[in-house]
Amino acid sequence: MDVAAFSGENFDAKDWINKALRNSDPAQTKEAASSSLVMKLQLMISKLNIALEEQCQNVVLSIPRVVKEAEQLQQEASLLKDKLSAVKSDVEAVEHQTEENMHTLVQMDRVKERLAETSKALQEADNWTILDNQVEDGFENNELDLVAEKLVGMQASLRLLQHASDYQDRVDHLESLRNRLEAVLSPQLVAAFTNLDQAAAIRLVNIFRGMERDKQLTKYYVKCVRAGVLQKWTDIVNSSAEESSVVDWVDQLYRELVSLARKNQDWCTEVFPQENSAVIMASVISDCLGNLDPSLEFCIEAGVKLQKSGLAFLTELISRTDKFVGEVQPLLAEAPEKNVRDLGKVVYSPYRSYVQSYGEMESKNMTAEINSWTSGGKDTIEEIHSLSGSVGKLVNLIRESAQRCVQLTKGTGFPGLALAVRSVLDRHLDRYRKLMRRLDKRRTVVDDDWSVLQHCLAAIAATGDLILQLEELDMNLSLQLLEATRGYLGPDAGDQPLQQFHVLLLTSDGVAELTELYTRVAGRSGASTPVLQQSLELLNSVSGELQKTTFNVMFHPVNIQLEKLPELDVWQQSAGGQISLDSDMPEFSFSPQEYITQTGEYLMTLPQHLEPYMSGDTSNLSRAFRGGEFPGSGEITERDSPVDFILGCIAASTCQTYLNQLARIPVLSNNSARQLGVDIGYLGDILDDLGHPLSANLSSASALLRVSESKFKEEVNGYPAKIVQIVKTIRGIQ
Repeated sequence: MDVAAFSGENFDAKDWINKALRNSDPAQTKEAASSSLVMKLQLMISKLNIALEEQCQNVVLSIPRVVKEAEQLQQEASLLKDKLSAVKSDVEAVEHQTEENMHTLVQMDRVKERLAETSKALQEADNWTILDNQVEDGFENNELDLVAEKLVGMQASLRLLQHASDYQDRVDHLESLRNRLEAVLSPQLVAAFTNLDQAAAIRLVNIFRGMERDKQLTKYYVKCVRAGVLQKWTDIVNSSAEESSVVDWVDQLYRELVSLARKNQDWCTEVFPQENSAVIMASVISDCLGNLDPSLEFCIEAGVKLQKSGLAFLTELISRTDKFVGEVQPLLAEAPEKNVRDLGKVVYSPYRSYVQSYGEMESKNMTAEINSWTSGGKDTIEEIHSLSGSVGKLVNLIRESAQRCVQLTKGTGFPGLALAVRSVLDRHLDRYRKLMRRLDKRRTVVDDDWSVLQHCLAAIAATGDLILQLEELDMNLSLQLLEATRGYLGPDAGDQPLQQFHVLLLTSDGVAELTELYTRVAGRSGASTPVLQQSLELLNSVSGELQKTTFNVMFHPVNIQLEKLPELDVWQQSAGGQISLDSDMPEFSFSPQEYITQTGEYLMTLPQHLEPYMSGDTSNLSRAFRGGEFPGSGEITERDSPVDFILGCIAASTCQTYLNQLARIPVLSNNSARQLGVDIGYLGDILDDLGHPLSANLSSASALLRVSESKFKEEVNGYPAKIVQIVKTIRGIQ
């Protein structure tokens, strides 16, 4: 049995019994198992009682012995207490008897210490004089190691002469001796650092450390190395007078610095064991790059001016810089992050101004490219073909610019790239604007020369194609931005100081602008276009203007006919010698008038001229219509095809224009109202054939025009109040 459970704090008798029964022999019945368990428990209780009784007996028998030992211990403690009191009394008595003697001994010990200090000071004073004389002899005999050794002794002596009256004079004298030795050793130190003479350098460094002048030694070393690099740079520049070879100059300089860093790192570890050699190398490279004459900024600026493509030149240069950083970075692994970041700022500082003005430079570069594209000039067909062919070239141009942005700016120039694309696109869209003005001037001949309409739709399709390709390109640019900035802005951004390009290449405002764009790109959803958003808004705007021009061209013949409506003589009650419309006439005696039949004929010819866009790939045209606002499209909810969409817009605009002109009719007789109703009915038949019925308002007006004056009040219920008021006004119904 598991008896350990009985001693548990949370012992549960039911759980224990159930567990014991589960662990019993399966062949036994529950009653037999219970009886066996009870018997075992009774036996165990019996054993426990016997053991408890034995323990109690032993305790009772041991009590007298424990009491006796406790009494014995108490007596010994009392005796110890008495002895301690006696010792204390003896000590107090001795202390009282020897108090004067102890005070005398203390005074004598103090006198002894002062005598020892005075004796040592006299010895050091004498030693100071001896060392001073030896130093002078050493200078005369050019025994500089001996001089250094004696100066260390003088420094030690000086520490023991702080209370001397001429202490300050001694300090000044020692400082002058150290300056004298430093002046003598400096040329040797420079030579050792310049020639990388390790033995001589270690000897001299130890001397300077002994003189407590070692704090400036690394600066000495940096200056010596810098002098050699600057001379090398001067030789590189003077070897070629062509500014176009700046890339080669920079390449040679970087190779020299990498070679120097690799060669000198172990040397510095041996010579300056107490210094971090990686920190020294970072200082050397930073100091050399920051003191070049001519500076890298000047050389790069001169090189850019002489290049046909300044961006390509800068891209080539920064690729060499990236290679240099990659070679130097392992050598700086032990340097603190701050030192490495400071070095990175110096290395990339020549490019900061170009990265900040990258948008302007890229804009000029792309503008020069699009200006080289041939245009159709004054020939409309050639111009439209040229614009259609320019879509792919423009997208490829932007794609190349994005690759250049990643190479040159490491992704930090994407905000500038977005502005550059918008600027260049605006310049390119000027061709569409000129084409719009040219087509708008020809709207009066559209019913005679249908090519005007074809040109308008082809231009809209070109804008739709450009919209589709730019939306796809925005996705690619977003991925490029996320990939390029992953090392310093993304969730997996590392802590490599030489990879924090937003810090190395941008100002604080530039960092904020880039971070904002990155946030929008990282959180993009659906059809959003964060990178080219401004460009697409501009393109949609121009496409919308082009659609308005197309509408004006298409609707011009309709508008010309409908403008005649308010001034027609037939609406007058008396037609001056012609048949009067005063008397009621049956409706079948009316026929559509010329203005509406000409309108209908024109509308029926539209599908024929829109037939090229009824089949095939019309996605470009559909995309353009989806982004722009084609006049009359407000009432259209479904856009199955571009042709159906256009016809729907024309139908809606025809109905609205007719209703506007109808409201301008001064007055109608009953028969005139019927005539107008017949005209509207004819228009409704035409629009039904086009698949777009009359608008609800114009249908209501047609119905109200046919209602007699006597029944007008009864029939107007259910019609729009605005239409009822218009019909009442032109019919003169009170």
